Amino acid sequence: MRACRLGTTSNRSVVGVTTELARLAEVHHDADPAVDLVELSHRLATTPCGPLYRRNISPDRELAATLRTIGT
Repeated sequence: MRACRLGTTSNRSVVGVTTELARLAEVHHDADPAVDLVELSHRLATTPCGPLYRRNISPDRELAATLRTIGT
């Protein structure tokens, strides 16, 4: 593990998405307490996020598109 820094943000979109993903993580965990962190991260990565609606809708699709542009 590495040291990290936390800071404040005034971007309400970031706060909203983070809050919603935390809530969804709890819902997924409550529905299946045996779910591990890797599976949970895969489930959350497919969650549509407002800031990505104009591009790729979900974090997993956004990452795939970014990696395609880097690879070309």
